[in-house]
Order: sequence, then structure tokens, then C-alpha cells
Amino acid sequence: MSGRAVYYLSVYSLLFLAFGILWLFIFFRGAFQGGKALYLTPIGTGAIAFMIALPLQTLLQTYANSLLASMGASMLVTGAVVVLISGFVQEAFKLLAIRINRFATWGKLSWLPLGLAVGLGFGIWEAWRLVAWPFGKSGIWMPLAVIERFSAIGLHIALAFIIAYGSHRSQPWPYFLLAGFWHGAVNFLAILYQGRFIGIWLTEAGIFFMAIAALAVAGWLYRRALVTE
Repeated sequence: MSGRAVYYLSVYSLLFLAFGILWLFIFFRGAFQGGKALYLTPIGTGAIAFMIALPLQTLLQTYANSLLASMGASMLVTGAVVVLISGFVQEAFKLLAIRINRFATWGKLSWLPLGLAVGLGFGIWEAWRLVAWPFGKSGIWMPLAVIERFSAIGLHIALAFIIAYGSHRSQPWPYFLLAGFWHGAVNFLAILYQGRFIGIWLTEAGIFFMAIAALAVAGWLYRRALVTE
């Protein structure tokens, strides 16, 4: 690997890590109590969750796309199904990662910071896998992809927290459904862009504002949990 590729990979990786830390600082300051090293495992588990979710999601989407195409479904209907698959598969693996870490630590780590840690690992690894690695190794700088990852990392953190909050309240399924549909709605903006219903900047703006809205909801739930505990 060339020195240029290493440089770009490093810049991408540091930027994505900084994005995640920034979102945590703005909306969830002080969430990680105790030794920060305790959260390295759930962060890593979040990354592994993405590695497993991506091929499964792709397989299910390919099958659904072929099935709906054979039925003559419109692009928007097919797109809606495909993005819901991505939303629910990814959020399901976040939920699984959160629960594995909760039980592996014998309940010593709270649901809420576990959700943030898993979401951070999931979002950063997705950014690395989809942007940093393919473009970095080729020495290509993609500003628009970086902007999108800024929003996406925040979204993953927020939705993972919402899922964890549901487990914290012993009501996992309503919050899981909320996260899955929210994730799917964000991804549907890409379908609208591909169908030329909206432009690229409106797409990116929509992703950003929906990520901010998710972070605002998650931040509100976080403050609510602090008050009630």
C-alpha cells in the first residue's frame, strides 16, 4: 500500500472517530462512567454487528428486489421494502450486540452507555468499510461521502441508544420498531434520489436533519433517564 493510501486511510479514520466523539459530547456528555476501557468491548461488538449485518442485509435485499420485480412492483414500492430490510436488519444486530454485552458483563454496565458504545462502533465501522477503505486505499478524497458519514454516524449512535433505552425501560419492541422505521425512512431518501425525485443536496440535507432529530429524541430520553434514576 502506498504512502498516499495510508495517509488518506488515516485521515478518513480519524475524521470518522472525531465525528462519533463530537456527537457523544454534544448530546450524551458524561454517559460513559468509570473506566473508558470498559466500553472498548461493546464498541468492538458494534463493529462486528455491522460486519455480520451487511452480507445478510444484502442477501435479503437481493431476494426481495427480484421477487418484487417479478411481481411488477414500482421502484418506490420496491425501494420501500429494501430500505426497511436494511433498517430492521441493522437495528436487530445492534439490539443483539447490546444484549450480548449486557449479559456478558453480568449487568455491571448500564443499558444506556452500552447502546451508545455499540452505536458508535457500528457507525464508525460502517463509515470505514463503505468510505475510508474503498476510497482511502485508492488515494481519493470524497467530501460528499464524508458529509454523509457525519450524519450517518450520529444516526447510528442515536438509534442504538433508543433501542437500549427500550431495554432499560423493559419495553424493547416499541423502541426497536421506532428505530427500524426511522432508519428505513432515512434510507428511503436515497431511493428518492436514485429515482430523480430529489437532488443530491436535498438528499444530504434530509439525512442530516433526520439524524439531528434522532439525536434530539435520544438526547431527551437520556436526560429523562438521568432524572428518573
